[in-house]
Amino acid sequence: MYYIERIPMTNATFLAGSIAEPAPGETEWVSGAAITKGQERIRSGLHRVFKAAADIASSTVPPEEAPTVWQDMRPTRRHLPFGPNIKSNGLRVYQSIALTSTTENLEYRLGMRYANAIALYGLRGARWRVKVFDKPESSGGVLQVERTDTIKAPALGYWDYGFGQRIERDRILITGLPIFPNAEIRITVEGTEDQMRALSQCEVGKLQFLPGDWGGVLAGLSRTPRVISESKQETDGTTTVAIYGNTYDMRGTVLLKGVREDAALSQLRGLLLKGVAFAPTLAQGFNQSLNFGLLKSARVTRPDVKRSEVEIEIEGLPT
Repeated sequence: MYYIERIPMTNATFLAGSIAEPAPGETEWVSGAAITKGQERIRSGLHRVFKAAADIASSTVPPEEAPTVWQDMRPTRRHLPFGPNIKSNGLRVYQSIALTSTTENLEYRLGMRYANAIALYGLRGARWRVKVFDKPESSGGVLQVERTDTIKAPALGYWDYGFGQRIERDRILITGLPIFPNAEIRITVEGTEDQMRALSQCEVGKLQFLPGDWGGVLAGLSRTPRVISESKQETDGTTTVAIYGNTYDMRGTVLLKGVREDAALSQLRGLLLKGVAFAPTLAQGFNQSLNFGLLKSARVTRPDVKRSEVEIEIEGLPT
């Protein structure tokens, strides 16, 4: 079982040329300004967007300190694909809100230290592209590697082009990237003209292998697609359904050497209570098995003195 040990994102991570904060269409909150009900303002220090619940003649109290007047809505555009996000009340939340654009490509330029893997989810557009520079290009960095591919699988023929259901490769795992202590990793979602470009989750970090030096996922791995929704029965007999996104849960058994059991237990504890990009294999043709979720449980047993088994259960998060 592979997973990405995510490198924390800070303000310094975002290099010039990335999605701006505030981005076009976003307005920073300014003390003393008049606000109309429904208007939105951002707090770049918190990376959050707030919506006014009432008219404010002179807004002097920051939105995060006035919850009766302001509603905490979502992350800023820059931080949308990098959940979890911390709300103004301190809660850690995962929201399936994609970064989108129909007017320009989506691009992040990230300063990264020793990152060799990227997982992208919720992709829409013509193609994705990843470039790695040995240091920021603005400081003389040289392009070391470039990876790219189409988001929609190519048609196999005229019938497939006209009537077939071509696979949307909406998630992709990029591995084997060269590592540098001060690299620039450039991630771009490209499109043509007014084509929708989208990215809902981006994980950048170090690729790790759960068993260590031997073992892997056994046959019988299950993946269960699931919708994330909430329903309410109204007094008039109708049902209101709110759909927040979709995901899938994953269950399976990982085999490892018995002598690696203690190290595996330490790894597993470190994966609890946070969203992680998991991949059961790096083989071709398993893009949809790239899961982003919470490690819900990991029962470790020792069938014999030489082997240990980990029964993993991953609860998918919306992507």
